[in-house]
Amino acid sequence: MKKVKELILLKLGGSSITKKADNKFEMNEEVLNNSAKEIALALKEKEFNLIVICGVGPFGHTNVKEYDLNNGIKTKKQEEGTEKTIKDCDFVADKVIDALEKQKIKTRHVPGYWVCKQDNKKVIAYEIEEYEKALHGGEVPITTGIMVKDRTLKWSVMSGDTAIAQIIKQMKPQKIILGTDVDGIYTSDPKIDSNAKLIKEINKENLESVIKMASESKAVDVTGGMKGKLEKLAEQLNGNEAQIFNLLTSGNLEKALLGKELNSTKIKL
Repeated sequence: MKKVKELILLKLGGSSITKKADNKFEMNEEVLNNSAKEIALALKEKEFNLIVICGVGPFGHTNVKEYDLNNGIKTKKQEEGTEKTIKDCDFVADKVIDALEKQKIKTRHVPGYWVCKQDNKKVIAYEIEEYEKALHGGEVPITTGIMVKDRTLKWSVMSGDTAIAQIIKQMKPQKIILGTDVDGIYTSDPKIDSNAKLIKEINKENLESVIKMASESKAVDVTGGMKGKLEKLAEQLNGNEAQIFNLLTSGNLEKALLGKELNSTKIKL
């Protein structure tokens, strides 16, 4: 009987692969290329299926704020802003695809506006067939946060975290790993508090107190910063374990993909 490959869901956080902290419309090429190399190394060591969800940093968040796209599309300027945001988020996907293809990894772009429909910012349909087709063809599907059709608002934001929640729910990946720009979840913001301590594990016992202390992101983030991400993740994990780790630290992504020990926060709910 043919062994079913492990399905890994990987989030490449916008804070790591873009210049999100500086609010610049630029990719962090070094981190992106290094991530692609580490994925290739892990695939050489072990066979697994991979889905990659990419945060878009300022390519999404800054546009959404600037054009006021979060509560419905009513004006010509907002329509133009929607178009620009989609184009910019697709640019992020293209850059991620280029980095992976350079490492001889076959990919398939699965844009959110192909697979997701919302009503008043809530998902009403999320089709996973495109992901299944890609995986069946030996490809890595790539999706970013982006604007999608909305029944009430015309268009609304589908964050990368929304895509993650839907894929967890429908495809039940065996491993969920989330790369960001810090080692995991801390007792306070480690970038401004030298006494911040890494929380090695989040479980049902400490979840509420951790959500209370999770700091809001300092960069422009229209999806609720780390607090919003944690709440959404907690809702959708349904008993699945997840791991939050630092994508900026060389070697971490390869270790996370292969299940090796690294400094991180494990979420077991």
